[in-house]
Amino acid sequence: MAFKKNSGKRERRERSDRGMDQTIRKRTRYLDPTTVVDSNDIELLRRFVTEYGKIIPARITGVTMMQQREIKRGVRRARNMGLLA
Repeated sequence: MAFKKNSGKRERRERSDRGMDQTIRKRTRYLDPTTVVDSNDIELLRRFVTEYGKIIPARITGVTMMQQREIKRGVRRARNMGLLA
């Protein structure tokens, strides 16, 4: 019994159709632009960490680039101090 080789044209067409149906998601703001990130403020830092301890990316949280860097530093310092697991 011989099988017909799939050329992949249908798969490519389906992928391109899916891209047109996607809606634009609006980012949720987790931080105000004036909020200062402190490594001792555990409640603030826990909003940016998953239950497995991974830092949530800025594209999901909607923070700016500078705020994401501050969050990264704060989470890492809190982990080193043993405040955040």
